Amino acid sequence: MTHAFTLSLDRDSNARWSIETGSVAFPVLEYDNSALTPEQKADEHMGGRLLAAAALACFTNSLWNDIIRAGGTPLALKASIEVEKEKDTALRTKFGPYTLAVEVKARNISQEHFASIRNALLRGSLVTYTMEQGVEMEYDVTLVD
Repeated sequence: MTHAFTLSLDRDSNARWSIETGSVAFPVLEYDNSALTPEQKADEHMGGRLLAAAALACFTNSLWNDIIRAGGTPLALKASIEVEKEKDTALRTKFGPYTLAVEVKARNISQEHFASIRNALLRGSLVTYTMEQGVEMEYDVTLVD
């Protein structure tokens, strides 16, 4: 197994946290819900939104780069991801299914090449494939003074 990256979270209040991503392009994610109403807070689902954003970013980045590798020139891309919330068989709430919709405009790529790219991506990008397979989680939770 190869270590890919590490993120770290720092939380100093009931309302604020930040995540150091280790990324040069997007080094810190900051969150502050102190101005939200209780109803707004209940609908934030920030972890779920970040998971959906990761899927959206990975899948569309793969598509964009696959078009370039095929000799095409991507010009524009619009995408959305719709997330459902449901109860599983143990009555635990979970996110899923995710519905990802993408429209891409490109030139210098044949329908045949695009169909090949599309079919490969329907098997998933790194993040979406990982989500589909499920991710093994290990936990180390400690109370400190």
